[in-house]
Amino acid sequence: MISKFAAFAALGVLATGCSSSGGAASHSRAVLYQGTGLGHPETTAADRRVSDAASRRGGERVRKQWEREIRSRAMKAPREHFANLPPETLRERLRRASDEHSFEVVSLKLLRPRQLAPEIIVRTTNYLGLAHALPGILRRLDPHESRSDTRGWSYEGFFIEARDERGVPFLAVYKFWRGQHKGGGQWARSEPLFPFQHG
Repeated sequence: MISKFAAFAALGVLATGCSSSGGAASHSRAVLYQGTGLGHPETTAADRRVSDAASRRGGERVRKQWEREIRSRAMKAPREHFANLPPETLRERLRRASDEHSFEVVSLKLLRPRQLAPEIIVRTTNYLGLAHALPGILRRLDPHESRSDTRGWSYEGFFIEARDERGVPFLAVYKFWRGQHKGGGQWARSEPLFPFQHG
């Protein structure tokens, strides 16, 4: 399910980070098949469970939509400036987060629609633990200086996707701040795996 939110900045207070030692429940594969609410694009009304194949399609769809969005915004609002973290700083913060929350970094791409827009793929068996910790992780990877303009944001766009040990996506969070109507969204294959509150 894709869940849109208009003000990504406010989401930092909606969920708190948690320890990576979430116990057996955090690692149980059952949570991947727990099911979703109505309106999930990869399910039917009769069966709200999201299959592995549908999760692969959903993860790819969300990532491609985000890539198109940041490219489009770069053309429409080329003069906005963002306070990009040095790539080595981002890599070090990501490395620390992976150690603390038991995930492996599969890839880190620094896309350049105008400036940097990180696209990060991680892998873990700590499904719930990572979902709960992700808001805090994002605050470290993409910090905001609480200023009223876009210069307070580190990046014009940010995307992170988590996959299970078989490479199947189970959640994604993204944002875009260049241009008008700034915001972002989230996607997850089951309700407990949404990092942020959603309607």
